[in-house]
Amino acid sequence: MIKAFFIKVFWPILYFFEKGAGPGHAPGYRPSHRKILFAVGFLFFVLSMTALFFVLFTGTLGGLFPVVVFFVISLVCAVVSALGSDHAVARIWGNPHSGE
Repeated sequence: MIKAFFIKVFWPILYFFEKGAGPGHAPGYRPSHRKILFAVGFLFFVLSMTALFFVLFTGTLGGLFPVVVFFVISLVCAVVSALGSDHAVARIWGNPHSGE
């Protein structure tokens, strides 16, 4: 029930990566891809929080752009790895035969 709620909340992100998905297993998908995608999202989140720390420390507002970009990348990685189908995970990696 909670997963269904988050799928409805993040449907624009999921729709972009799942469009063209057919039934069944996505070619080029491995379960390790989902774990690596989550780890990459976590690393981008750490990078965004580190950049935010230095923006607040120095008071430079120009540094907010990388903070936002890194946070959005981390959010997309987390959403696709946690809620996306196998096809969406394969498509975010750009694997052949995944609807590209």
